[in-house]
Amino acid sequence: MKSKTETLAEFAKNDLFARFIGIELLEISAGRALAKLEIKDSHLNGVGIAHGGAIFTLADLAFAAAANSYGDSTVAVAINVNVSYIKAAGKGTLYAEAVEISKSAKIGTYSAKITNEKGELIASFQGMGYRKSKKLQ
Repeated sequence: MKSKTETLAEFAKNDLFARFIGIELLEISAGRALAKLEIKDSHLNGVGIAHGGAIFTLADLAFAAAANSYGDSTVAVAINVNVSYIKAAGKGTLYAEAVEISKSAKIGTYSAKITNEKGELIASFQGMGYRKSKKLQ
C-alpha cells in the first residue's frame, strides 16, 4: 500500500502541464499545499511580465494538491475558480500557498496567495472543488 506522501507526490507528478512549465510541489498537509515556479523567459507575456496563465497554473496546482491532500478521500476537481492579479511579476520565484477554508462531503473551498521571493502579494486565488465518488489512487 502506498503512503499518503507517495500518493500525493504521484498526484503532482501526474499533472503533466504543471510539470511541463516547471512547477514544483514543495509541501502538502491536510487541507494545505505550497508550490513554486521559477519565472523564466518562457513564462513572460508580450510586455515582459509573468504571464497570467503561468500564475494561474501555479495557484491551480496548489489548490488541487490541497483539495486532494487527504490521500484516502475522494478525488476533488475544480468547479469554480477566481484569480485577481495584484502586482506584476518579472523573472524570479513565485510561490502559491493554498489553504482549505471549508470541506464537506461534496464541496471544498480554498484560498491561495501567490507571492514573490520578497513575500510581496502577486495574486489572490479562490477555488471551489467538487468531491467525486472516485477515490484518489
